Amino acid sequence: MIEKFRIKEIASYDSNGIEVDLGKINYIYGSNGTGKTTISEMLRNREIEKFSSCSIEWKSGVTDFDVFVYNRHFVEENFNIRNDIKGIFTLGKESTEILALIDQKKQDAEKHQGRIGNLESNINQRMGQLETFKSNYTNQCWDLKQKYDESFKEAFTGLRNNRERFMKRCLDEAVNNSNALSLFEELKSRVDSVFNGPQVKVGIISTFHYDTSIEQQSIFQTKIIGKKDIDIARLISKLNISDWVKQGHKHTEETDSICPFCQQKLPIGFKEKLDEYFDETYTEQIQTLNSSIEKYKRDTISFFERIQSFIAEDVPFINKEKVASQFEIMNSTYKENIQLLEKKSNEPSRSVELSSISSCVEEITAEIEQANIQITELNRVIDNIKVERARLVKDIWRFIVEENKSNNEFYISNLRKENRAIDGLKKGIVQQRGYKEVLEEEAIELQNQLTSVLPSINEINLLLKSFGFTNFQLAESAEKGNYKIVRENGEDANETLSEGEKTFITFLYFYQLINGSNDQDKVNTARVVAIDDPISSLDSNILFMVSNLINNLKKKVRNKDSNFKQLIILTHNVYFHKEISFNKGMSNKRQPDETFWIIRKTGNISQISGYEENPIKNSYELLWKELRENPNSITIPNIMRRILENYFKFFGNIDINEIVEGFPDEDKVVCNSLLSWANDGSHHVNDDLYVDSNQEQNTIYFEVFRKIFINSKHESHFNMMMGNIDSEVEKNDANDEAKKEIQVALAQVAASQE
Repeated sequence: MIEKFRIKEIASYDSNGIEVDLGKINYIYGSNGTGKTTISEMLRNREIEKFSSCSIEWKSGVTDFDVFVYNRHFVEENFNIRNDIKGIFTLGKESTEILALIDQKKQDAEKHQGRIGNLESNINQRMGQLETFKSNYTNQCWDLKQKYDESFKEAFTGLRNNRERFMKRCLDEAVNNSNALSLFEELKSRVDSVFNGPQVKVGIISTFHYDTSIEQQSIFQTKIIGKKDIDIARLISKLNISDWVKQGHKHTEETDSICPFCQQKLPIGFKEKLDEYFDETYTEQIQTLNSSIEKYKRDTISFFERIQSFIAEDVPFINKEKVASQFEIMNSTYKENIQLLEKKSNEPSRSVELSSISSCVEEITAEIEQANIQITELNRVIDNIKVERARLVKDIWRFIVEENKSNNEFYISNLRKENRAIDGLKKGIVQQRGYKEVLEEEAIELQNQLTSVLPSINEINLLLKSFGFTNFQLAESAEKGNYKIVRENGEDANETLSEGEKTFITFLYFYQLINGSNDQDKVNTARVVAIDDPISSLDSNILFMVSNLINNLKKKVRNKDSNFKQLIILTHNVYFHKEISFNKGMSNKRQPDETFWIIRKTGNISQISGYEENPIKNSYELLWKELRENPNSITIPNIMRRILENYFKFFGNIDINEIVEGFPDEDKVVCNSLLSWANDGSHHVNDDLYVDSNQEQNTIYFEVFRKIFINSKHESHFNMMMGNIDSEVEKNDANDEAKKEIQVALAQVAASQE
């Protein structure tokens, strides 16, 4: 059965919601609009999305029973005027032998279910034992990790903060690690050498190339002079004044045939001879010299810039001081060569030979080659370290496996033993389920031979007649297996039923449904029944009959051999609650299998309270309670009428009209309007008559109502019931007398109702 249910975040239930612990028989009282239908609808359609925040908790060891719910939604779905009524399958009564055989097969199926439960329980126990073994083994592995973590932390990388992964690595290494066993000290020494050395490979250094041919260009050694076959050429050559003449030749362009040196007029034709002497060949050689000088400067400076960048870099294995020293030598040599080339440029007839920096370049190149040898060796060592590290990690784990050997063997042995047992138990479950399914199928086949929808028609029609409903009944519809409601002449009556008739026949249909099923193969399943306000439109006679049916259902729930396991009743009707919750000889005390609840809505939020005894007292007490708590209700005149009727008429046939004569004339009219309810002679508990009134009228009614008790000398009873006797009435003996009076009155009321 259902042990408890929770409802929240739907309708008038907030995020806190309510939690209700249930017994076999459960009474939930609440006014209209407090949230009762939300509870019944959740029980009926608990799987749909809108009830995702709600939950049902079944009693431990109990499977999910079928839940039958009567509420207004049940009525709307099953008595839609456009559709036939679903037929109710029940077991026939003509073959007791087959019924006994069905019961036997179901009992045998339940035995197999019990065996399945025992096997599942055994599996759970063994699974728990496996978890214990695993937890112990995990702790043992972790102890080893803690012991050797400082020494072998590199081998435990990725596992040092996770017990589960470390344990799984221990299991894996125990199976797959076949390395030779090493001693601890040996492993520790290898860790120091392998894991603390260089770890990053270094790239090979590129060598520098310098073209020494730019230092040895022939133009630097060539003496650049003028044309030799000119008559002045012999003199210029003999005196070796070619460069001096060239300078003078440049100035003759501006001296107008005057010698720039001696300021004498030059011989006729002398300037032409000079022009011929410094011909095109001379000019081309000068251009070659200038371009060669520029190339030397450009290439050498570019080479020097690469050397300077190299010196600035952080390059391993390079003697930077040596390289810088060679660079200084090269730079000094370059400066000397530049001076020579400047002289050559000024005196083209001079032959110069530049000093080479090739020896310095060779020194730097040799230094780079030596560094590259060391880098190559370093990279080779690093490559080997990766292999060494992998081998060392494997050797460390081989050592751990050996240290953990006894723990591992114990765990694996117990793991295999428990898993073999669990596999056997699972096979047993499969076998028992097979036996159970065969028995259930055989029971369904036998049940199908007996189930029918016709007995339910007869049962409902008999109940209708016994309750005085003779102008309509159920009949089998044209669609086989369904019902329809018809009049005595066979006409369809579904659309012409009164509210009272419709409510009553729907409850009778539900009452028959819970004794069978709309599904032919579910007519005898274990079930939970919830009933939500089945008497909203019924008069007191039918209310009594419905109450009687529910009380019969309570007896079935309390019968351990019945398939009815639990009953939940929700109502807003006080008298109906009193009728179904009355326990003879127990007053308001609840039985051990009962629970009592009241739902209230405050600030548009529904809340529920549980009670140790029946919180719904007798109707007379409740009338006074309603009068105290809701003095401005539109039903107050009706409440006053019923109090007067119960107290005076049943108490001692006191003529209230005589009491009225003691009122002033202005109060007699109001008093008579109040007493006219009593003159109606109605004793219907569910009477809905009332006098239209407002707050002012209610105040007048209440004052006249109080004076009736005063004039009849029953003021002490009025004060007691209204709760105003703490300071006045308790001071005299009238209180005791009033209590005796009410006890006598209530006894007479109870006797009259019976």
